[in-house]
Amino acid sequence: MDTLYQMTNKFFGLLSMYFGMLLGLASIWLVALIYSFFGWLHFNPLEMIVSLAVLMVSAGMASWLCGAAFGVRAHGISSMITAFILALIFTPTLELNGLLTLVLVGILAGASKYILAFRGRHIFNPAAVAAVIIGFTSLGSASWWVATPLLAWVVLATALVAVYKSKQWRIFLTFLAVSTSLLSIILLQNDVPFFDIPLLLLSWPFLFLGGIMLTEPLTLPSRKWQLYAEGALVGVLAAVPFQVGWFEMNPETALLVGNIFAAIVARRRAVWLTFKSRRSLTPTTQELVFEPSVPVRFKPGQSMELTLPLAKMDFRGERRSFSVTSLPGADKVTFGVKFYHPSSAFKKALKTIKKGTVLAVANYGGDFVLPADTTKPLLFVAGGIGVTPFISQLKAVKQAREERDITVVYCISSADELAYQKVLEKSGANIVIISPEKPKSMPKNWKYVKGSRLTETTLEKALTDVHRRHAFISGPPPFVRSVRSLLRKNGIRRVHADYFVGY
Repeated sequence: MDTLYQMTNKFFGLLSMYFGMLLGLASIWLVALIYSFFGWLHFNPLEMIVSLAVLMVSAGMASWLCGAAFGVRAHGISSMITAFILALIFTPTLELNGLLTLVLVGILAGASKYILAFRGRHIFNPAAVAAVIIGFTSLGSASWWVATPLLAWVVLATALVAVYKSKQWRIFLTFLAVSTSLLSIILLQNDVPFFDIPLLLLSWPFLFLGGIMLTEPLTLPSRKWQLYAEGALVGVLAAVPFQVGWFEMNPETALLVGNIFAAIVARRRAVWLTFKSRRSLTPTTQELVFEPSVPVRFKPGQSMELTLPLAKMDFRGERRSFSVTSLPGADKVTFGVKFYHPSSAFKKALKTIKKGTVLAVANYGGDFVLPADTTKPLLFVAGGIGVTPFISQLKAVKQAREERDITVVYCISSADELAYQKVLEKSGANIVIISPEKPKSMPKNWKYVKGSRLTETTLEKALTDVHRRHAFISGPPPFVRSVRSLLRKNGIRRVHADYFVGY
């Protein structure tokens, strides 16, 4: 089971979320194309091919032109994803009027990311915006033809990949539970036989809407309660049909209402970071220093997703998330970054980034934050560069002069991979280093345990009161998974995890 997990994680780690989504949507469309050859769908292959081409060109051109007008680099993969989504929710056609409508749909979707923005951020799902506007104009409407039992298996597979890469299980499962439960009740009240309901549910676009469109990271809030609330809200609106005068609720409108809710509760604004300097932390890690365009109000322990334009992009894309090591609202934003060999195109570009280069913050937030109750004893377990979210938290605790009982267990691969030693020294926390060899400069009041990783034996040597602590774990997925299992086995029930995939 562990081997399968590691293989799955390694395979998907090679793809960025956007490439994964693009491949998934292309797979849905290709399966549908094959079905159309056999006459299993109500349109032919030529209609599908021409309609997709029209949407690709119109959405891509609108995005490129608006990007140029607003001085922002257009994201080509994002435009392709939008075009595929539109091709799967608008019925393919070869009629002139229908194709002209698709041109308008593509333009609306491509332009909406730049025009319908708040504080420099687009807040609406582009495909949903286009569908709603076209519906209001009576020029056409989204048929959601992708919602058919024939395509359910490939839609589900794509949704699972999207949710796996974006880590948005909470909002997807909440939406799915609420929408399918409510619709099942409605169908039963209308005397639909119980055993017919599963097949009918697959004819509603819940899998596609919830797994592929609702989980778009740029339109989501970051806190758990906000994700649960939005998932439930969109689930109710998508499942319960109602009409007030000329207004009728439909899936795309339900999604836009959810987008508005997310924008209100998240209250984020566009942020750009200008690269200033770097310093070595260890032989393989550096701290990168940026100047933000505006003060960034995040919580210690949260992360930022950065966009770095690449001259030559690989399948891992041009976006990465990094835990912030600086304090909220500071005049500088810092990140601790480990550089692997071989590295992705993103990491190679980041390692040689020039002073003055501007990066866009695509998103920031997360729930890896300290509990409000300062009396709770805490355990921080870091694997390598996974120490970064704890650095911001320890700085914040020190700055606020909070009396917290914190023990940091820091697992490193070698003695020279000890990063942020000065911050750890000043924090006042109890520090335990687990390493194959003892770091030469380690303070005398720190505890050293010989080992290569956290095991039952090294845990017993590291601390005796593990069962009473509130645990936080950060590091690569295999590390987090093994440590979480170990801590729960030793009596800890409150475990928060923050993992990253090495690039």
